[in-house]
Amino acid sequence: MLPGPHKKHYKPSLSRRGLLLCLLTVICLLFAPVSQASVYPQFKSNVGTIHWLKEQMPLKVYISNGLTLDSVMDPQLGAPIANIDNLPAWPKLVAALIERPDKWKTLTKAGSFVPGHYQAAKEGVLSWKVFEREGLISYQLTENPEEADIYVFFTHHFVTKLGMALFANDIRGYTSKTNFSYKAIMSGKTANFQPVVCVLRTTDGQGQPMPLGKMKAAAMHEFGHALGIEGHSTNNQDLMSIYYGHGVISQNDADTLRYLYHLTPDLIP
Repeated sequence: MLPGPHKKHYKPSLSRRGLLLCLLTVICLLFAPVSQASVYPQFKSNVGTIHWLKEQMPLKVYISNGLTLDSVMDPQLGAPIANIDNLPAWPKLVAALIERPDKWKTLTKAGSFVPGHYQAAKEGVLSWKVFEREGLISYQLTENPEEADIYVFFTHHFVTKLGMALFANDIRGYTSKTNFSYKAIMSGKTANFQPVVCVLRTTDGQGQPMPLGKMKAAAMHEFGHALGIEGHSTNNQDLMSIYYGHGVISQNDADTLRYLYHLTPDLIP
């Protein structure tokens, strides 16, 4: 029991003072803000973990100067091959274009693309370079599309296989990649590796040119998918949520990428 108020000059012993300090520390910890930083489980695909191998790095990233895939049409559907219902075919489409320089030269710039969009996309892609110093990833930009592993294209708006335009919601990009079994590759089997394809929208919900800040966040988000974060965080504050967070890589995003790249992958791009 603590002394009564009549003992004005009471001074607790060292052991009791230590106990009081411990109690105060516990109380402070109980009522202090708790960090929500953590790994979100949505980084996994429904078939397991996906990430690049050290042997594949440094990755080469080609950011087109506004090029769109929309002019490459599916003659049966009358819609672009690069429609959102045909995501798995995007890597094969780009690989075919690379092998046909004459076809590559027919690609045009996306409507509403402005010069600032290229710089914003570049800044977004380069935002993940902070993890190079940790030895997790390594990549560099290239102006030669023939040597790239990851491609960034643009579109005025996304369409379905029926050619219907998608302006609803705030979907600013899509990423498509073809993955291969890590165990199969390590056992000596060969694979026809395909490029990873990111496509960014050049317009906002009102059909106006996408603001540069939103374009940067979109590029950053899609490159997160390209690196292997498959799903979307359910925390709206994270870049890898469907709301793009605050347009920067959050602590949760960072923790998730670190965790992912310390795992043995099930699949590799």
